[in-house]
Amino acid sequence: MKPKALAEKSNQRIAASFPVRRMDYQFQEMPKYWYDNDPAHTHYFTGLSTLFPEGESYFVRSVRALRDKVKGNQKLDRDISAFIGQEAMHSKEHHAFHESAQQYGLNPESLENATGIILKAIEKFFPKKWNLLVTVGLEHYTAVLVVYMMQSVNEKMTDENIQKLWLWHSIEETEHKAVAYDMYEYLYGKGLDAYIPRVALFTFSLALITLMTVGYQFVLMSRDQQLLNISSWRKFGNFAFDSYKKLVPQFFSYYRMDFHPNETDETELVKITKAKIGLDVQKTLFN
Repeated sequence: MKPKALAEKSNQRIAASFPVRRMDYQFQEMPKYWYDNDPAHTHYFTGLSTLFPEGESYFVRSVRALRDKVKGNQKLDRDISAFIGQEAMHSKEHHAFHESAQQYGLNPESLENATGIILKAIEKFFPKKWNLLVTVGLEHYTAVLVVYMMQSVNEKMTDENIQKLWLWHSIEETEHKAVAYDMYEYLYGKGLDAYIPRVALFTFSLALITLMTVGYQFVLMSRDQQLLNISSWRKFGNFAFDSYKKLVPQFFSYYRMDFHPNETDETELVKITKAKIGLDVQKTLFN
């Protein structure tokens, strides 16, 4: 092969498996109770949302910390770039949502800050491998939740922009659900010595995110003076019981030694969801 042809080949850009999209949702007109006109439901999802700005930033840092070791895999490296781009955009949009929620005196930004303190302490204490594994485990947790979000949960969101926020986020979580896992597998393999820390850190992560989500919901209900709203708690309790009865077996699939995020295919669901929110190629930053 001639030198010019070699240079051209080496300069060929390998495309990522998914795009990064620029979004700018507006939340100023959102109602106070934007999920089924109910406090407990709304504050549960707001509490979950407050995990994202700092959580996504933590994911990005955990991947960047080991990225130099996967430079030999150009396709994975490009997907990591797109993963970082998508996660940064998720942080931006959820933070904008929280800023708008300040109008109701709920101060969700304080919960963002608390999340940041917790995750930065974990990041400092854990080695790079463990931080990556927290990311891998929580990406699986999120990937399970967003399928349920796209299937039915979004239908009771009464604010159009909030619904679009969650569905766009769900689509992108599905698109990049395997990136951190593939990075871990590329670095550490599939053997027992890779499996044991993978499931151990997932157990830790699952307990952590459950405690934080429930705790934040209680904080928001208290700030809204709805802590003793028994009918709202009862309504949410029925929803949570029915939901987690379906979700827990999917969370636990992670404990199989042969697990991989791409063993489930959400192509058709994502296609339907994209059409629902009008997600088009004009919003793509890079591919």
